[in-house]
Amino acid sequence: MKPQIVNSRMNTLTKKSKVIKVAMFMASVLVLVMMSGSLYFRDRVYITDNGVTKELMTSETDVNAVLKYGKYTIGENDRVIYEAADENTAYITIYRAFDISVIADGGEITVPVIDETVADALAKADVELGQYDLVDCDMDSTVAEGMTITVTRVDYKQREELTEIPFDTEYIDNSNMVIGEERVVTEGANGIRTITIKEKYIDGVLTAQEIEKDVMTTEPVTMVIERGTALAEPYAKMADPESLSLVNGLPESYTRVVSGKATAYTAGYNALTASGRKAEIGTVAVNPNVIPYGSELYIVSQDGKKVYGYAIAADTGLGLMDGTVAVDLYFGNKYDYYDDSCRWGAVFCDIYVLSEGSGY
Repeated sequence: MKPQIVNSRMNTLTKKSKVIKVAMFMASVLVLVMMSGSLYFRDRVYITDNGVTKELMTSETDVNAVLKYGKYTIGENDRVIYEAADENTAYITIYRAFDISVIADGGEITVPVIDETVADALAKADVELGQYDLVDCDMDSTVAEGMTITVTRVDYKQREELTEIPFDTEYIDNSNMVIGEERVVTEGANGIRTITIKEKYIDGVLTAQEIEKDVMTTEPVTMVIERGTALAEPYAKMADPESLSLVNGLPESYTRVVSGKATAYTAGYNALTASGRKAEIGTVAVNPNVIPYGSELYIVSQDGKKVYGYAIAADTGLGLMDGTVAVDLYFGNKYDYYDDSCRWGAVFCDIYVLSEGSGY
């Protein structure tokens, strides 16, 4: 019986010895944990959120894991800054985004920002500024919560406006034409003026305009019209009808008037006058004692129905010298103009002496 008792005691002692060893090992582990500070919570992290700082003990090394462990929710536009001070200390700063408004192009855009400038906010809102656009705050200033940025669109445009310049009308008196008769010498044409206008638009609305240039691009062409001043179509037409000024069909300027019968005559080819001049339409026969040779004349019937016109006193004859006829009008050579002279016949006329001749 004694050996069994001994063995039984020995087994009991052996079991107690194992329990003591396990307990001593666990105690050693606990002491190790207490001495090292923490086996799992070995890092100290300071988290600042909206200016409030909290201390957190964690063994996590991933920033997102640390924030999740600390029950911090990070928004899509929030910003997280991590900074390690040493192996066991770190700092995490959370910058919370806030919304501002950007008003531009007739709409309003909400933009999440943190500590950005006005220029950054406009870039986030995809608002590009034109050369003359205005912003109601400094582009380099930092945005603030609740801020509204207003963009005013300013644009300048140029446009050209064409306007017509009416042409003038110039009248030239023609003593070879009858009063009331007109003839266009030069057709008139309107000119063109090009006006360049600068327009200012604010948010698409025209607010001001000014003329930058006013240029005559096409000169107007004056219309030139000849108008008759004779009572009837003159038989002797002047080469320069403008040199004789008629008022109501009669010379404006003259030295005297000789009235009397005016007859008509013709002659052969190359006939000469008494003064030595060649006989031609516009030379007339007179009494040189009354109207000297070389005198410039204007001859019109007293009833105004017939006009011989401008003439030079160059010839004479018996009827002129005895006073029967005041003037004899040359109508051309007898082969071509005899009928014209007959149609004239004998007419009482007024002979306006425009200038006195020298007798030759």
